[in-house]
Amino acid sequence: MIVFEMVFLLHVLEPLMRYCLQSPRVANHAVFGEKTIAAVLMCLLSSIVLLGSSAGPPIVEIPSIQAIEDGTVVKILGVLVDIRVYGSGAEGLTVADLDSGAIIRVISSVGIKPQPSTYVHVGDEVIIVGQVAKSESSPVIFSKSDDLTVLRGSDLVLTVEAVSENWILFEGDTIRIKGVLRPAGSGLGLRLYDFSGPSSIVVTAGSFDIEDFVGSAVTLTATLDFDHVLSMLTLSPYYVVVEQ
Repeated sequence: MIVFEMVFLLHVLEPLMRYCLQSPRVANHAVFGEKTIAAVLMCLLSSIVLLGSSAGPPIVEIPSIQAIEDGTVVKILGVLVDIRVYGSGAEGLTVADLDSGAIIRVISSVGIKPQPSTYVHVGDEVIIVGQVAKSESSPVIFSKSDDLTVLRGSDLVLTVEAVSENWILFEGDTIRIKGVLRPAGSGLGLRLYDFSGPSSIVVTAGSFDIEDFVGSAVTLTATLDFDHVLSMLTLSPYYVVVEQ
């Protein structure tokens, strides 16, 4: 149905352009000016783009993949939490639903577009289209590099609260995360606080001087670790951007 509608719109464009360009003239002025023609064509072209972007299977929530039949083509939306590059050229991705903590493995084979490892980062929100395979104990989605789209970068996705609740998915990873840098109290250093809640993570700056950023909203590029001795999460930053 989507294809039919796109073809129909394309067929409409040609006669509409011809009519507008050859339209009657009143007092030596065209009834349809150039701006009017441009606006009409822009609306129609936007419709084509929207129809094209909505084509394909509907989005299936990651926790629901288990109930999907083997061989079904699905579209998933989630956050990249791991990526591995294989010698064959294929790549293994792990995508998570941070609300439920559910994960799904994706095998990305080589397509026309570059493989995800060349431009996608842990924490990015992605949409992937692929085929469900249930031959293993857990479902796997087989996809191509052409079928992955990045919706938002990790700095727009990962909140302090989301990382605190799903830390095991990001332990040892370098992530970009936003928050407010504040003293931890009692001389215990600094913490990155969530914008909208009480969640916070200890920031271990080491030799990296971040004292000048205290009280500011920042984006940290940092490695997340779990200190098993002190039973707490830590962020070790190596790059800081102050939000304006």
